[in-house]
Amino acid sequence: MTSVIITGATGTAGSAVLNNALANPLISHVTVLARRAPKVTSDKLTTVIIPSDENPKGFSELTPATIAQLKGSDAVIWALGISQLQVSKDEYNTITYDYTKEAAKAFAPLGTKDKPFRFVFVSGMGADQSGKSSTLFAKVKGQVERELVADETESFKTVNLRPGGIVPAADHAHNLNFFNRSFLTAFNWLLPSQMIKSDDLAVAAVNLAAGRGWDERDAEHVIYNKQLLKMAQDFSSQMAPQ
Repeated sequence: MTSVIITGATGTAGSAVLNNALANPLISHVTVLARRAPKVTSDKLTTVIIPSDENPKGFSELTPATIAQLKGSDAVIWALGISQLQVSKDEYNTITYDYTKEAAKAFAPLGTKDKPFRFVFVSGMGADQSGKSSTLFAKVKGQVERELVADETESFKTVNLRPGGIVPAADHAHNLNFFNRSFLTAFNWLLPSQMIKSDDLAVAAVNLAAGRGWDERDAEHVIYNKQLLKMAQDFSSQMAPQ
């Protein structure tokens, strides 16, 4: 059984991850680390609100008091993120790079050699670990991926997920504007291999958090969209009643 931390739990990917984790029998407990509590409730759900009196700087600096509340966690699914079109370059760097790296540093001591902590980073298709890309998204996501690979130790394991376009679940689609909904619908029809349903991404991510499927990583610790789709299909069929 796995106790997992989830960030970005109110977003397109994170909300599906949360719902799947709460329903998955492999997951014993879920701790959401967020600015506001999710709408769902469960006996196995705890929400740690940040910023707070104990953690005044939020994701910028996770305090010992906050980490103490996460003791006993086995993994994190880091789904916190934002489009580069919604914020300035500096804000995008802060949210995408600084917050993730702070979390990796803070969570690493939660693992041991016998029971490594698993960091599941939701990156995105097109991320570039070489640093050569001129696109902000590709460059910053790639830098995070590369440094997470370098951070890996016997007690801290990392994996980078690169989903394609994420199709939201029905209960989350209304949060997207008309243009984004139309764009995703069109691409899901035209290029289905480049898209993934948020529920399928969630199945893959939650099972990885539980320690399954890590042999799918390549040398850069990346798992691509095609693999994520196959993992979701395989894991879902294994969980289905016989």
